[in-house]
Amino acid sequence: MQMLKGARAEGREAAVEPADLPTDAASAYALALADAASVAGWKIGGANPWSRQAFGNSENFFGALFDGEVFVETAEVAVAGLHQPLAEPEIMLEIADPAAETPEAAFSRMGLGIEIPATVLPAACKGLLLGQISDRAGAGALWVGAVRPFDAAPFQSPFLSEFRHNDAALIEGRSNNVLGGPLGAAMEFLGLARRYGAGLAAGQWIASGGLNPAVAVQPGDRLSVAAMGLRVALKIV
Repeated sequence: MQMLKGARAEGREAAVEPADLPTDAASAYALALADAASVAGWKIGGANPWSRQAFGNSENFFGALFDGEVFVETAEVAVAGLHQPLAEPEIMLEIADPAAETPEAAFSRMGLGIEIPATVLPAACKGLLLGQISDRAGAGALWVGAVRPFDAAPFQSPFLSEFRHNDAALIEGRSNNVLGGPLGAAMEFLGLARRYGAGLAAGQWIASGGLNPAVAVQPGDRLSVAAMGLRVALKIV
């Protein structure tokens, strides 16, 4: 939908109405994946209880992040040009074999990072599932830190996370805020992506779902996350 692409290019809200949206999920994914040749990563949407309440989805949905929207172990991420960006901590998983049926075969590396949603949907469309799918699940940017080889062991038990935004109070998150856990959500995503013909490929990163609700961010903000014995920090510019 050109209205969404144009709004994203200009960092503004899209002039789109509910009647403009596709009428089914397959059509919405086809629209969102039109430029899938340049996909560098994926984000999972609707994976938290608060997201399910907002969007009314019974299964997770997903959106692509293109080249230039995924950052690995950089000190900062620029949000200039993103519309009302948010930030939430997530476990990141790198695809090794998109057709694999086990996590050990499916993923090559893992990390702790920040997903930066930046939907351009107006209020009338923002809470609509087909709107979210059409707008790439609100994908804005994806930052991956603390990259290491994939290891399924840390996912065998629930874990806590700590997220700090500037000098605000520490926000405690938890792995079971992601339905099925981060690893389960990522495996579910692979199945959904295959079903809808998404261009999965080795080397793409998956943001597995928010460990706590997102916060609004702007240039100059500082973020830090701790989980699974790892700690990372990011500056927003």
